[in-house]
Amino acid sequence: MNNPISFKVVIVILLDLLSSIFSLNLSIYLRVNSFNIMQLENLIAGITLPLIFYFFNIYKRPWRYFSISDLWFLVRICLIANIFLFIMIFIYNRLDNIPRLVIVLNFFIFTFCTCSARIIYRSIIEKISNSLINRTKKIPILLIGTGDEADSFIRDTERKNSVYEVIGLISENKKEFKKVLIRGVPVLGKLENLRDILESSLVKKRAPQRLVISTYIMQDLPVAEVIKVAESKGMKVGRSPGPNEILDGKNNESMFKEISLEDLLGRRQNRLNTKKIKNLINDKVILVTGAGGSIGSELANRIGQFKPKLLLLLDSSENAIYELKQKLFIKNRQNINKYLCSNIRNQKEVEKIFQFYKPEIIFHAAALKHVTICEENISEAIRTNSLATLFLANMAEKYKSKCFVLISTDKAVEPSSVMGFTKKLAEIIIQSKDLHSKLAARFITVRFGNVLGSTGSVVPFFNQQIKKGGPLTVTDKNVSRFFMTIQEAVDLVMSATYEQLNAEGYRKGSISVLNMGESVKIDTLAKQMIKMAGFTPGKEIKIKYTGLKKGEKLHEKLFANEEKKVDKFHKGFFIVTNDILSVKLINKMVERLEILCKYLNKDIRKDLFKTIRKL
Repeated sequence: MNNPISFKVVIVILLDLLSSIFSLNLSIYLRVNSFNIMQLENLIAGITLPLIFYFFNIYKRPWRYFSISDLWFLVRICLIANIFLFIMIFIYNRLDNIPRLVIVLNFFIFTFCTCSARIIYRSIIEKISNSLINRTKKIPILLIGTGDEADSFIRDTERKNSVYEVIGLISENKKEFKKVLIRGVPVLGKLENLRDILESSLVKKRAPQRLVISTYIMQDLPVAEVIKVAESKGMKVGRSPGPNEILDGKNNESMFKEISLEDLLGRRQNRLNTKKIKNLINDKVILVTGAGGSIGSELANRIGQFKPKLLLLLDSSENAIYELKQKLFIKNRQNINKYLCSNIRNQKEVEKIFQFYKPEIIFHAAALKHVTICEENISEAIRTNSLATLFLANMAEKYKSKCFVLISTDKAVEPSSVMGFTKKLAEIIIQSKDLHSKLAARFITVRFGNVLGSTGSVVPFFNQQIKKGGPLTVTDKNVSRFFMTIQEAVDLVMSATYEQLNAEGYRKGSISVLNMGESVKIDTLAKQMIKMAGFTPGKEIKIKYTGLKKGEKLHEKLFANEEKKVDKFHKGFFIVTNDILSVKLINKMVERLEILCKYLNKDIRKDLFKTIRKL
């Protein structure tokens, strides 16, 4: 009894004991209109019902956190306890002088007493806690969203350790309307009217400091525009944690996340159909080239989740392979993985891999990807991006692989750089192989733009510059690029592969192009990243425009003018088709590429771009 928790449990048991006796007597009174005190029956009720509660761990559920799920569980246990009670009374006196309706009445009265006691207790405790919290001023905020996430966030703000107070909701759903209250908080209007809402008298009076996004579907206004409107009113913008995110509950700021770069894409992220991909990957030998890179490592991570028979991870960088091994070791995938440190240009070693392991599906992500590096190492770009791709495809054909997937880039569309042109040649090779191969194997090309946060991409580069205090270097004020997250890109690569292999109506030699949404201006991205870091663009951190480098374009395209877009009604990607070269012309092109790489040639770049035109 010295333990306060044990004392509380004893009090609760006594209350339930009294409730059981009270409900039994009240049930009899309501039925026969008189009190007949039955001492032994009361004793049975007072002992039986608390014992049943104890057996089903009802007393391990604190009243302070009594929830809807606890309520329905308690109702079920009350039913069981009620049945057991009258079985015991039946054994004692065969229910003499107890009308059968009493059994039903007792269940409802006892359930009402036990549930209402717990609900009233929680309500009183929350009211007291809120009144104590409200003595200190809380931070007023507006919440975008009127769904379950908004409800959960408001609940969290009502807890003892929260410093936030939601003063109004903004509906992302056009069907929602004003004068609706969610947990006592009014819906002020629709997201499309955000400027007018922030100008309203209620908002001005309470002067909210933050605008928190609780929904992941925002069709009326992109996140970037929301940030722009909020900042014009001196408000910070954040996102409420998702249901799968665990944040530090001791820190009040954990309820409020900064807007991520993914949010700035302005569109909903596509998600993987896991059932289909499991059929693609499960119990198969998979090879990933360039496994140490951003796309390759995420492919390794995702593929490992679908239990392949064996996962071969190939990369030329020892450090990249080592880091990948450590990363996947933590996730307990090392038992199905083989880490292979070799260069895809090393034909003898690569053929040994095919000969020994016989991979069924190859994801070819290895490439020289940096525009400026490829411009300075043209022959190596040709060997890696074009000739090595042909060799890998030939190995896949020779050792009867089921599928070969080329990871391509939007820089291959009407290319102006060596990197883009060598990837375009790789696309041409794989398209021809897919159409003309005499085996059942498929050779698939998946094309997409930039991925946020990938190695060497603009996002980590900007982050480094921000840490150093700037300036951020942007090639041109109007330059734009297509972006998506690494996770979304990898998910869609696997989805496109599955659809090309299994769906009807896909023409051999076609290219799957991932749906990247609208292109993003790099200048805008730079300014948003500066703001997210807590600085003012042009003041604390400046932006310097350096001019386009050799091979760079002002804007990228996802497909060329001569390519035909075919809508296959898949929200994550679409299909493009074009003319495909014959095997004879491919061989002729390859001979010219090999000659370009073999000899010292000052005009190698010019001759490279003439390769296709001479066919």
